[in-house]
Amino acid sequence: MSLVTTRAVVLQTYRYSETSKILRLMTWELGPCSALARGALRPKSRFGGLLEPFVEGEATFFTKDGRDLHTLSDFELVRARRGLDRSIALFTVASVLCELVMRLAPEHRDIELYRMLTRGLDGLHRNVREGDPAGGLEHVWGLVDVLGFRPELDRCVGCRRPIGGGSVRFDFAAGGLRCASCGPGGPQLAPGELDTLRRLVEGLPAADAGSVGKQGLWLAEFIRHHLAEGSTLKSLPFLSRLT
Repeated sequence: MSLVTTRAVVLQTYRYSETSKILRLMTWELGPCSALARGALRPKSRFGGLLEPFVEGEATFFTKDGRDLHTLSDFELVRARRGLDRSIALFTVASVLCELVMRLAPEHRDIELYRMLTRGLDGLHRNVREGDPAGGLEHVWGLVDVLGFRPELDRCVGCRRPIGGGSVRFDFAAGGLRCASCGPGGPQLAPGELDTLRRLVEGLPAADAGSVGKQGLWLAEFIRHHLAEGSTLKSLPFLSRLT
């Protein structure tokens, strides 16, 4: 048995007993892992209310070869990111970020993925502080990119010709845009919607808050086709219904 201390983000928590929790974590040193927080639900627990989704801290736990569940010894708060639950939209996007990492992160250290996750959660928390209750889809597209599934937005996925200013469709199954000459394949995008999609994929916030609904739906459909791999991500239906 060895003792490990590493920066970690709480992705999800489960009740293990009347007094304990199981945590799904994304860690700096080990990548994704699970840890048992004994006594975390007791009124006078040393963990207090720290162990909740989106929280980041220095986690110390005991590991043992051959076991997937570690035992949490200590957790020192670094960022609480309180208030994301004040906005359904921001809470939904944060949940999507955490669920994507929980389901799809490689079982080893991935610094780029950790940084993208924390950058996204920090950006959403900044929206809370600034009173902006919407947005944040650019952080999900950033995570999708790090996971290796960036959509093709410059050339038609059918004929490979450059996408101009004409009519285009977002072909989710093919992984990008399809020109009018190559036939139907997904929803048609107006010029402004295409500009917004390109901004979001490049990591920039949408200039028009009114576009969040359609963009959230398209992002959810893209994830279903290329990242979910047949499994159901619980947060996706909520992402599809953003307004």
